[in-house]
Amino acid sequence: MRVTKWGECGIVCALHLARNYGDLAIGAAEIAESQGIDLPYTQQILHRLRKGDVIESVRGPKGGYKLLRPPAQITLKDILYAVEGDTFQIICDHSPLHPESEGPTRCSTRETCGLHGVWQELRSAIDKLLEERTLEDLIKAESPQSLVQLNVTGRQ
Repeated sequence: MRVTKWGECGIVCALHLARNYGDLAIGAAEIAESQGIDLPYTQQILHRLRKGDVIESVRGPKGGYKLLRPPAQITLKDILYAVEGDTFQIICDHSPLHPESEGPTRCSTRETCGLHGVWQELRSAIDKLLEERTLEDLIKAESPQSLVQLNVTGRQ
């Protein structure tokens, strides 16, 4: 699995919008400054999130960006697909060692490779976890009460 800076910053930007859900639209400059991300990079991330139907842009003097859906309905998978295009690339599908070969023999040996199925299962498990985690879950995890609960749990 490879979550790049695009993915992490995409989640951070969407999380900032989620914390302010229901308020007026938030400008890219405010998001960039509050999250410590360069403005041009923030604008590119917001563009990807908009094209991926995670956020919408609002025009006008009070314009900016807003979530398209409530934070409880936006998963981490939604965000990663919007900004990165995928959550887990299977190397034999994406960049095989023997691209001229067909099927499961595209790996390091010319024999059938059993590893491809493992990578597919891993991608499914990662996608399932990311589908179960929403922006609302991340906000709840930031609350002081949940941090106390985490500390108590960590001590046991």
